[in-house]
Amino acid sequence: MTELSRQARVGSLYPYELADSPNTNPVVGRMTVVEALDGLLRNTEFSADLTESEVIVVSRKKQEPKGQMADGKMKTTLLAGVASLAFGVANAQDVETISDETREEKEDENKRDEVIVTGTNIRGIAPDSSPTMTFDRDDLDITGAATLQDFLQTIPQNFGGGSNATVVGGLPNDFSASYNSGRAGTYGSSANLRGLGSGSTLVLLNSQRIAPASGLGNFVDISLIPASAIQRVEMLTDGAASIYGGDAVAGVVNYILRDDFDGIEATARYGGDTRGDLDEYRASVTLGENWDSGNALVSYEYFDRGNLSAEDRSFSQGAYLPNDLFPSQERHSVLVSGSQELLPNLEFSADFLYGNRKGVRDTSGRTYSFKILPDTTTIHASGALRWDVDSNWSVDLSGAFSTTDGEIPTTGDSSWHTSLDSKLWTMDAKASGALFALWGGDLSLAVGGHYREESFSNERIDTDTVQRAADRNVYGVFGELYAPLVSEDNNVPGVNRLEISTSARFEDYSDFGTKLTPKVGVLWAPIEQLRLRGSYGRSFSPPPLGYVGATDYAAFVATTGFINNAIGLTAADPSIADVTAIYISGTAPNLSAETSRTFSAGFNFDHEVGPHIFTLTGTFLDIKYANRLGNTPIPGNRSVFDAPNIAFNDPAAFPPGIVVFSPTLDEINAIMAGVSRVVTYEDDVDAADAQIISSVQLTQNLSLNSVQTIDFDSGYQYESSVGDFAIGLSGSYLLHYKQQASPTSASVNRIDTLYNPTHLRLRGRVGYSNGGFDANLFVNHTNSYKYDNLPDSQTVDSYTTIDLSTSYAFGESSFMSALGDAKIRVSVSNLFDRDPPSTPDAPTFSLFGYDPTNASPLGRFVSVELSTQF
Repeated sequence: MTELSRQARVGSLYPYELADSPNTNPVVGRMTVVEALDGLLRNTEFSADLTESEVIVVSRKKQEPKGQMADGKMKTTLLAGVASLAFGVANAQDVETISDETREEKEDENKRDEVIVTGTNIRGIAPDSSPTMTFDRDDLDITGAATLQDFLQTIPQNFGGGSNATVVGGLPNDFSASYNSGRAGTYGSSANLRGLGSGSTLVLLNSQRIAPASGLGNFVDISLIPASAIQRVEMLTDGAASIYGGDAVAGVVNYILRDDFDGIEATARYGGDTRGDLDEYRASVTLGENWDSGNALVSYEYFDRGNLSAEDRSFSQGAYLPNDLFPSQERHSVLVSGSQELLPNLEFSADFLYGNRKGVRDTSGRTYSFKILPDTTTIHASGALRWDVDSNWSVDLSGAFSTTDGEIPTTGDSSWHTSLDSKLWTMDAKASGALFALWGGDLSLAVGGHYREESFSNERIDTDTVQRAADRNVYGVFGELYAPLVSEDNNVPGVNRLEISTSARFEDYSDFGTKLTPKVGVLWAPIEQLRLRGSYGRSFSPPPLGYVGATDYAAFVATTGFINNAIGLTAADPSIADVTAIYISGTAPNLSAETSRTFSAGFNFDHEVGPHIFTLTGTFLDIKYANRLGNTPIPGNRSVFDAPNIAFNDPAAFPPGIVVFSPTLDEINAIMAGVSRVVTYEDDVDAADAQIISSVQLTQNLSLNSVQTIDFDSGYQYESSVGDFAIGLSGSYLLHYKQQASPTSASVNRIDTLYNPTHLRLRGRVGYSNGGFDANLFVNHTNSYKYDNLPDSQTVDSYTTIDLSTSYAFGESSFMSALGDAKIRVSVSNLFDRDPPSTPDAPTFSLFGYDPTNASPLGRFVSVELSTQF
């Protein structure tokens, strides 16, 4: 009801228990306010009236007396007022009953506002053929998460590896993560659905793109978006390239702003680990104003988190000191959003985001110690016009400019200073509406065009060298059809709903040519409670600009004896035990675009029996990449420096040319002529004497990357006179995660090995609420796994933690009423203070005693937050 009031720009008064009632009906489509009300309340105990001043009044239908209501409730239910756009208080004499005689007049008077959801370009529909998840502000709050990245880490479908602030030195199996850390990165945080990489999940702000971050320009830094300004998070967890473009392979995360908030909200939060090693502060102020023809929102958020030193954790005592497991960070974020009706059928909206984060990270090695001082700023501005051409068709025009800049100087035993500049311009135009009526509803169409300009540069200020620089223009046209063949209004036995959605996008890249990416989805509901769905789509994704303009093709020259002794390897044969080797790293020239196909199939089941509500969802997802960017997978997930030993024993383990024995001088000279720099750690080592060339560390197009997973969520809710109860379990079961360097080489399954996704992640939940009190308990589980896939590999223990979050809303009649509508929340993560499972150190990547992709070194963390609204 609140969402209808917001979108239709009318006020509403309704029974208090209807606010969170699950008994209303879902309403999707292009319709009047009256039609939407009829759909929402059909076959319920409520009826709706509409005042002349355009305020919806919902009341309980009259019934024969059945005795006194439970808990002494008044026979006349208390009405809760929601004036979504400050229409004021409705007078009782204004109320008129909606009758058949007045219905047509009201349909003509009311605007036709439609729901817009992630995953479609058509206004007023929500195609259910793709798996989606939506989290509102309550979902964010009850986790106790301070930031959007903290919340995202609680979702089983998201992998903690890749580019994240908690991965401070890169990863042995993901060299792209090194460009968000060390001396070259901004220490931002990304979305990484399925572990397919930070660049495979498209992140949007109010459905608009943001300039990417990191030393590669390959992901959007969600840590710069203030959580206090977000109304909900919409996640599409299969491919959406036909809607948004080729970088939406693993899915889409869309942060939707609060455009219906009216008043002032202030929050203050303090948290810290119970061992006394890290403090965290967050404060925010949000101001919202709604009026008859528009709204405005201004939100400021301050966030400060201290560092966590390796010295403070017993499992990281192998680190040289000083060395930070978490860098410190201080962030300021401002978000401004608003909309205004210019004419009865023309609306303008705009958003502005400013975010700045400064950090400090101490890092040390055997012979060095220095500080890294990343300073990152994102500025994003967008504007849009919506024109309702008539009652069926609308036109949307939008444009956005975004920039993310980073300065990463160092002090101490390093003079390295990196400067990053990422810019993005976008323009979109689209029209959507109904073509003609089908048996189950209107056949709807969306068509449009897209243009964007991207540029990226990565420079070393201290050496005055450009490490990466490139730009790109993209033109695109797209179309989408939605065909409801059977609806709930005209269902037949065995077919309660039947819908088909199709979409396609044609894009022309200035550097990688043209490609058409289609998608088709089907929804079949045999009964009202059960919906079966499936989708199939393709994508085409050119490499990020940081790869396209890379000049980091480098050679590391050393003897195999030096390498084997340094990291504890055993030579496969005495003939290669102590010979000169060239290890090639960086980015290969002449990269190709990645292509993929995505298939999903699943179901949604929900059923109500009196006060009991049962829900169950399941999704099977199959993604296959071709030309996937990455490093050559190592059989058994062993060290990259073990590749010559593996290749000696099994020449077919790698594609031809990846590991070369006894190269000719011409082959050596050809390799060395193309590298930008040569690194040696031993005296008297000459590349011309090389007996081995290994390029497994080189980022290049691989043959295949295949992922199969099953996602599931189950829930039960019960409403009683003593409170509301909820219990649920969500999880992601990864069936396989395989990489294959070439059609002739063996595939490598990376599941359940160090720094890779595990096959099972679970999150259970139990909740209770009554009046102003609520409590929620969460159980998080990650299964055990191995160091690598060798038979005698050591085991990393499973990791189970418990989180607790409680809150109490004081209400206006309490002693806290002077503070407005005040609420206090106390949250504890990792309630029993479990250390992460033990893993081997990897000092080159600042990995000391734990796996940051699957566990946290923080321990028990307690936070207290006080919020109020006026």
